[in-house]
Amino acid sequence: MESLEKLEAQGGQMRLSANAGSLRILFSQEVWEDLISNAPAFEEPTPEELEELGSLREQLERYAGEESFSSVLRGVRCGDSGLEYDLVLRPSGLFAMTTGYYFAPVVGPELVARMGAEKDESVEQAYVIGAVASEAALEAGDDNLRVLSVRGHSCSTSRFEMPPELWQVLSGRLGWRNVETITRGER
Repeated sequence: MESLEKLEAQGGQMRLSANAGSLRILFSQEVWEDLISNAPAFEEPTPEELEELGSLREQLERYAGEESFSSVLRGVRCGDSGLEYDLVLRPSGLFAMTTGYYFAPVVGPELVARMGAEKDESVEQAYVIGAVASEAALEAGDDNLRVLSVRGHSCSTSRFEMPPELWQVLSGRLGWRNVETITRGER
């Protein structure tokens, strides 16, 4: 199935129309309820998503070392939040921005709010990166705090606005072709 066009309940059955109407599936109500009740929860990352999250962190750090960044720091405190950035990277160059990266299996709006409440003078922009990020989390960031989700390859900013090192790792080393840009109220 490539795209879902319509889902409707009618006469004790669920009717699904997909792929521009070329695929139609009819489920009994009992089968549909069984499918929904046994579906994995959205918030649970798969082992593959967790592996890609770990690879992203490792590849960002490796990229920074190979490109001779002026600083590569680990475990930098994020204000008084009690949280620490996993990586803080500062490329070499005149207009380079210091970016803090915080990695978590699941990113919700509470975590984004906690990170955003703490402005850190040493980090000019921050990314909260999750194997899974909820829709509310993707919409919760601001100009200085962005959210990236491995699931769905979605981000609260476009690939053109990302730090170059992040897009280089995503596109080159991890093979992402693009990111779905999610802003407030788009989903």
